[in-house]
Amino acid sequence: MTNLKVFLITTFLLFAFVNLCYSDTDKQNIQEQNCYRIIKSLPVSFGKVFETNINNEENPDIIIINDLHSDSFAQKNIYSIIKYIKSEIDIDKIFIEGSPKGKLDTSAIKSINKDTREKLLNKMLNKGLVSGAEYFCYTTNTDLYGIEDSSLYTKTLQQAYILIRNENFFSVRIEKAKKELNKLKKSFYSKDMSDFEHLFFNRTDIDSKKYCDQLISIINKYSIDINKYSEIYNFINIVNCDAKLEPYKKSFSSDFSYLVQKMKSYAPFNIYEKFINECKEQNMENNLIYCYKITNKFLSQKEKEYYSYIDILIEKYNFANIFDINKYLNEEENFYNDVSNNIFKTEEEKNIFFLSRMIFLTEKYTKLNIDFYNFDKLTKDKDKFADILNKTKYIKNKEEIIDILNNEELTVYYENNIKRDTVFFNSVKDLSKENTVNILVIGGFHKNLLTLFNDNKKKYVIIFPNTNGNDNKIYKQLILDIGNYNSR
Repeated sequence: MTNLKVFLITTFLLFAFVNLCYSDTDKQNIQEQNCYRIIKSLPVSFGKVFETNINNEENPDIIIINDLHSDSFAQKNIYSIIKYIKSEIDIDKIFIEGSPKGKLDTSAIKSINKDTREKLLNKMLNKGLVSGAEYFCYTTNTDLYGIEDSSLYTKTLQQAYILIRNENFFSVRIEKAKKELNKLKKSFYSKDMSDFEHLFFNRTDIDSKKYCDQLISIINKYSIDINKYSEIYNFINIVNCDAKLEPYKKSFSSDFSYLVQKMKSYAPFNIYEKFINECKEQNMENNLIYCYKITNKFLSQKEKEYYSYIDILIEKYNFANIFDINKYLNEEENFYNDVSNNIFKTEEEKNIFFLSRMIFLTEKYTKLNIDFYNFDKLTKDKDKFADILNKTKYIKNKEEIIDILNNEELTVYYENNIKRDTVFFNSVKDLSKENTVNILVIGGFHKNLLTLFNDNKKKYVIIFPNTNGNDNKIYKQLILDIGNYNSR
């Protein structure tokens, strides 16, 4: 989005009038929005920005939304994220995995009567049978683009089918190891260790507000100097501001309309006209702030008290504008390392925590829902994991766990998924226009794709939708149904 221009004032008196209502500094803060700032202002009730390779003043080439397959709660948030972004940013194309490269033919679905189509799609969305991206495109007549090589995708589905059918083989062995490890934890773990481990392992699946509350609890409990973690501080404040705004969000639209009428009644016509033209390029929250700044001088004391929540909205945007996601990710990693060193003191405690994390990742690995960051962690630390397993006398089925890490079918499945990253990159590159912003909705494992974006100097932002911790059962059942149908 191009920067909005400051109001042009034709006379000195008009200039003085406007300055009373709306200062140049305020205009800069509200109007000088770019794509990245808009994305950072994403309502935390939908999800959160997780990673990026851009600076604050750059626009992304691609907005990547992490797809949690068949998780209806997450899919509804993906729909809301796309709707929010699409209303604020000029998006060229929306890409999804799981469909062959090119524009998808959605004419059959779009030909259904609108009311019937929306009722059907709502039911499917609630059951996790349609994705948030598909739901958005089918209900708004927006085109959707696939990025798959059909042959490679079919092979990957066949491998997934075999592994899901044999999931119990892996889970029985992992459960044995977990039971042995839990006995160890009862002897060595305090409640603080258990609570920290749960937060650390599940932090991407926890609602943003709950996550921040637990972070604050840790910070207070261990007297952590928050000044060392300025971006964590900013993130907590953004989330808390958004939570405070939740009761007011339903009235944003009507409140905005009321303020617009106030402006129409009291502000000079050219100011009102300019505002109406420019507010089309802003989101509702920005419009509300912008309009409030102009009309504040005309509001009664009672009206000002009612609109006092806009101060929270302004505070949220101030924190969002200085928030740096790359620094935040580095800080978060350092934060957990610092806290874990405070909590796990002895070598034995540290080894148990390491084993617990690696078995947790091994379980996700066998259930086919590990993301690439944790896949990379599991791969790099595989030898250390095997070494500590071999040295411990507590986990009796250590050989079975090591065999899982070396399982050929799992290895081939993940290798093919990494190959798909190259296919995805080439598809997006071939189908995208120069100097446009696009949305890509893919599963969390495909982080290797980011290496290709970085190597080719493509700018990206990754957004994680909020989830309620769905365990992928519906998605796995779909793969089994497809596999069973194809094997007839």
